[in-house]
Amino acid sequence: MSHAEEQSDEVEALKAIYPSEIAFFESKNVQHKFSIKINSENFSDDPYQLELLFGLPDDYPEISPEFEIISSTHLTESDQNQIMEILKNVVQDNLGSVMIFALITRAIEWINQLRDFRIEEQRKEEERIQKELEELEQKKFEGTRVTVESFILWKLKFDAEMAALNQKDLKSDSTKLTGKEMFMRDKNLIDSDLCFGENDDLNVKVDESLFVNDQLSDEDDPDFLLDQDTDEDD
Repeated sequence: MSHAEEQSDEVEALKAIYPSEIAFFESKNVQHKFSIKINSENFSDDPYQLELLFGLPDDYPEISPEFEIISSTHLTESDQNQIMEILKNVVQDNLGSVMIFALITRAIEWINQLRDFRIEEQRKEEERIQKELEELEQKKFEGTRVTVESFILWKLKFDAEMAALNQKDLKSDSTKLTGKEMFMRDKNLIDSDLCFGENDDLNVKVDESLFVNDQLSDEDDPDFLLDQDTDEDD
């Protein structure tokens, strides 16, 4: 069987296997050029997707088919590089035989594994976050765990604070007066007031002229005249 016949038979088989996933393109360089879309098999509303474009050279399957990724969903650049390397290895294992179905099968297997891995990683991450939240919540009801190292650090800090507090109290006590000292201070103040009253050096002068106008005779005093009238009536 010629290469052209092998290619035609393979293309017809692919059309039957992937009727809605395969699309054909015109090409001047190869006899058959087509793409096949691959979805992860997990019945998800948001599956991982990969679309591979194939070209079959005249000497295929004795040589490798042309293939590349033309679209993808949820695949990083690293993911795409990985699947391309995997498919190249499949080609090397199948040279001399038609291999597009083998390439598609391996790509489907890989994309399912990738999605399962991502789902598992997401589940583990959610569990980790949930566990951390539970541990934080639990710590609210637990005291701080005491170790030898933490106790020594606390004791050193406590002793330093107490020493500073005692030193402050000593300074405060040194400035306080005893009962005797307070009594002697008050006695000195009293003696000082007494001395102030007995000091002969203090001459207090009163200006009597300030009171001249305030002196009234008996006749000018209304109260005196009223008393006189009362005596006469008696």
